Amino acid sequence: KATDTAPRSSRRRFLHRGNGTVMSKDWIIWAVTLWIVVFMMAGQAVATCLLGAGILGIVLWIGPGVLNGIIGTDTFYTASTYTLSIIPLYLLMAQLLLKGGVIVDLFRVGHRIAGYRRFPLGIATIITGGLLGAVSGSGTASAAALATLAGPELQRVGYTKSFSVALAAISGSLSVIIPPSLLIMIYGSLTETPIGHLFIGSIGPGVLCIFVYIACLYFLGDVVPGAVDGVRGDTEDEDPAKTRRSVSAFAFVVVLMTVVFGGIYGGVVTVGEAGALGAFAAFVGMIAMRRVTARDIGQALVDSVKVSAMLLMLLIAAQIFSRFMSFSRLPTELLHFAEPLVANPTVLVLVLMFGLFAAGMFLEEVTTIVLSIPIILPMVQAANVDVIWFGVMACFVISLGLLTPPVGLVAFSAATAARTPVGPVFRPCLTFSSIAAFVVVTAMMFFPGIATWLPSHLN
Repeated sequence: KATDTAPRSSRRRFLHRGNGTVMSKDWIIWAVTLWIVVFMMAGQAVATCLLGAGILGIVLWIGPGVLNGIIGTDTFYTASTYTLSIIPLYLLMAQLLLKGGVIVDLFRVGHRIAGYRRFPLGIATIITGGLLGAVSGSGTASAAALATLAGPELQRVGYTKSFSVALAAISGSLSVIIPPSLLIMIYGSLTETPIGHLFIGSIGPGVLCIFVYIACLYFLGDVVPGAVDGVRGDTEDEDPAKTRRSVSAFAFVVVLMTVVFGGIYGGVVTVGEAGALGAFAAFVGMIAMRRVTARDIGQALVDSVKVSAMLLMLLIAAQIFSRFMSFSRLPTELLHFAEPLVANPTVLVLVLMFGLFAAGMFLEEVTTIVLSIPIILPMVQAANVDVIWFGVMACFVISLGLLTPPVGLVAFSAATAARTPVGPVFRPCLTFSSIAAFVVVTAMMFFPGIATWLPSHLN
């Protein structure tokens, strides 16, 4: 048992409980870490792992007597946060548009505009991925859809199969950064940062990333030797009725996104009101264009509730785990350990970006942000780094990590949808994402206004 005469470093390693027992601080932290690792490797849901680890850590650190006050209060506070109310609204808007077959129409319009030429069709695929980001907010769903729709057409104009699927994955990953992004919403909720500012701030890096991908496509596109360019699409694409249907859907999505984000940027509506407006407009528009049935609407509501419940459970678990982190003062200890980095914000940001990129290789994007923010946010705040600028760049880097081996989920999603081996798909994904990471992160480091100029003018 540590005594008052023991060195301070020794006293800090033990916790004196009211029943006279002594708990090692290091042992508790290792026990909680082991809990997370073991149960995640066993395939348990991340929310379950974090919730169990948080409860275990609190019980070992303080005792079971505080659980009623902590768990009940934290659960109610997290579930009743107004910021989180926008998640089901944007999800409902996305689900209604997806059920209305908007993805097919977006790519069909892009296919027609490209003129059935190789490079323009590749550009159309990338831009379609960006538009899907404004519709779905999910990188894996967008990549799978593009791999099914765009993959065969890209092969027809001469790109190899593996590169066509990789381009679909690369384009789909834009959904993670293009607003309304679920990842950005969760970051804003965890850090209590205005989500509207994050949405607007992510537009600049997202557009820059699109241009980087287009440049990479021009110089690094993998074409079958001797392939003929300019092959026309299926004859069904020439049907005037289908063409009008696709153009009307494309125009509706553009107008919808303009109204939603124009309303936010113009200060006409809040982010939550814009989500409600978008969901209502999508509901009316899909019915008016006769694209959804009552069954589709019911399924969209069910899917929105399922995803919202999953995210809410994850955030509740993260809140309880964060409470254990605050009790253990682990972020403070890490902050002391990282003092040399905090004194140099540029180096700190680069190290954190590398860590988030690596984490994105192994974990799903929401899991990455939920696990990392409670640890790194104190460092960012201590270094006086702009939280909006950091959040936009962090979400961007995580989106790139989803393309890279060994567990790049977006690449796996596209390869699975196209029924092709994922190994050859990873190669162009890794090349494109590495170049985009270098260019965009460097540009944001030298020109922070890429992410902060628009938010600074938000009313």
